Amino acid sequence: MKAHEVDKALHQKFVVDGERLVFWHDTDAEFADYVAKQLPDGLGGAQLLDVAKIGGLVAKLKLETDDTTGRYLVYSSGPRPEPEHDWLLDIRLYSAEFHADVASLWLQELGLTGLYLRDHLKARAAFLGNQDRRQKLKRLLAAADDEAAIDLKMMAVLVGSSVATPFAVLQALCHGHLRQGSFSLEVEPQALATFEKMGLESRFWSLMMELFGYEAESPTLSALLRRLFVSEFFHQVGDERISALAHFELPPSGRRNAVVFLTQWRDSSGAATSYDASATAVAQELKVGSHLGGLNLGSLRGVFTFWEAEKRVVSGLKARVLSEASAIDIAPISAIASERQAGHWLAGPGRDSKDRRAIHDAYDAIVAAAELFALHNTHRQALGFDSPVTLLEAYRDAMHAFDRLYRRFWTKAKSALGKGWDLLKTLAEEVERVYDQGFLQPLGLEWSRLLDEGFLGEWRATGFNAQSRFYRDQIAPHLLESKRKRAFVIISDAFRYEAAAELVEELNGKYRMDAELSAMLGVLPSYTALGMASLLPHKNLSYTDKGNVLADGKSTAGTEARSKILAAVDGMACKAKDLAVMKTDDAREFTAGKRVVYIYHNVIDARGDRAPTESETFAAVSACIHELVELVLFCVNKLNAAKVWVTADHGFLFRQQAPAETQKSTLSHKPDHAVKVKKRYVIGRGLGESPEAHHGSTSITARTDDEMEFWIPRGAN
Repeated sequence: MKAHEVDKALHQKFVVDGERLVFWHDTDAEFADYVAKQLPDGLGGAQLLDVAKIGGLVAKLKLETDDTTGRYLVYSSGPRPEPEHDWLLDIRLYSAEFHADVASLWLQELGLTGLYLRDHLKARAAFLGNQDRRQKLKRLLAAADDEAAIDLKMMAVLVGSSVATPFAVLQALCHGHLRQGSFSLEVEPQALATFEKMGLESRFWSLMMELFGYEAESPTLSALLRRLFVSEFFHQVGDERISALAHFELPPSGRRNAVVFLTQWRDSSGAATSYDASATAVAQELKVGSHLGGLNLGSLRGVFTFWEAEKRVVSGLKARVLSEASAIDIAPISAIASERQAGHWLAGPGRDSKDRRAIHDAYDAIVAAAELFALHNTHRQALGFDSPVTLLEAYRDAMHAFDRLYRRFWTKAKSALGKGWDLLKTLAEEVERVYDQGFLQPLGLEWSRLLDEGFLGEWRATGFNAQSRFYRDQIAPHLLESKRKRAFVIISDAFRYEAAAELVEELNGKYRMDAELSAMLGVLPSYTALGMASLLPHKNLSYTDKGNVLADGKSTAGTEARSKILAAVDGMACKAKDLAVMKTDDAREFTAGKRVVYIYHNVIDARGDRAPTESETFAAVSACIHELVELVLFCVNKLNAAKVWVTADHGFLFRQQAPAETQKSTLSHKPDHAVKVKKRYVIGRGLGESPEAHHGSTSITARTDDEMEFWIPRGAN
């Protein structure tokens, strides 16, 4: 023990602790040379009183009579006097005591009060000999800690845990064994070797035995982890047992703690990665995936120990949906999916990995399929309509959900199917069958019948404003309310009704707006040029000989031409992609003085109407909704819009799996006088009748001033 360490310890006693009398019994006179010198300065004026030199009685008189306020270090050496011969016994009992051996100094430095701990601290010299470790340990210690508590806190220091509990130490030890995302069961953690070097290994394994009932002649962390994971797994599957793994289960006394420990480890934002890696290592070694096939969905739904359970639950839930499709109850299906999505593997720190995202989406796809089947069960006997209005009302109020659920299924199923997993293959086939045979075909046939029975020659529906009167019915009345009124109109190409319903939910839910949804009776044939023209302010629409659409004799093709038409009502047109990148001041200046602002947005049609990107149609709808939310917020927050209209030129019909050739509606020949021939329509003058097509006039279906005619294919599609 160096003199400066003694100085520091005495300073603690006299100055920091404020003691007046400190007794130091140096049995072997190891520090006789130290006390032979004067005490150092900085001890609060303390003086040395050597009992051997002046005798016990004189020392007693000095301390109790001659100087009752002075500070003294009362030093003695040799054997301790027996109590009956100790003149200073009564003073010693109410005074502080000082020890200069290394263990005693550690005891004082660490703030421990149990003198009996000195031998234990000597046994932990390998740990305590490092000042940095002592400082970290001191922050964890309590004055009354015993040997077990001290050892536990030493282990916490060694594994880098800020919390000194057995669970925290084990978790930190495991987390420290993680190497580049992998967890080895073949190599023991370096921390265990450090425990052994510091004399702490037996204490660690004793704790593991007390907590989990784990005992072994040569205990290892890998063996402990196998038993922990299997025990929790058995707890989660309930009455089910897998005989091949049964010998890994912990004794009953340790199973509850195993569950608590693994749950805490999984839920730790800082250590969940090591949980994932160790669970994966154990699952691979024990071939857990191969043992799950015999478990039913009821047993598997509560298993969160191993990632391998997720695919099994998806498979089981899919099978349940298929088996119950004709009389399905959505609630339990949705509940299981929600439970799994809220679990560790799909909601924890690693949730953004591609595999986990795909499984998360697979649950959404299963729920969408279940809702689609339930919707079909509700409407399968209700797809006959006595009038066009009742059909339109049914689609507006309820049946548009067929399109939305079909889109949602494929949007969510694509990632799982794209990985080559067969998890949803059979479900996708049934979704296609129900959507096509249970909705598209019967509705298409019914619509075709109503067109033949006269609706194509009327093209009016009570409760549905005509698209060609959009400006007259919606925008003009708004502007007439006040000269200060402005109208912002976002026209998104091919944005269909069911997607608009989702947009309204998004705006009213997340952004707490007051959006409303209404339906219009679109123009026919339904295509971009005619739809865009019908939304502009106009008195009449007409066609050129080449089939171009005019509004009041002016071209309607392109943003510039539409802006010229809008100028007549103090308006302008622009592209959404140009407006969205403007700063607030620039956007305000750009639209200043304009009462009507038409904003043209093209996401769905840009991808869905081109063969190379047609398969991305549903992804385009999701992107479109997101962009429209941003556009609405831009108009409201940056352009101070009090009211924003979002509409479309036309919608779309899309199936993820292409229909068979026999299902497609085609025209066998190009008619004479046709000016535009497309897959979905033909327009021209004097087209005449065709058994393959519905024949109509745009003067009725789009209120044009001329006799432009059209053909649209017959059939379910």
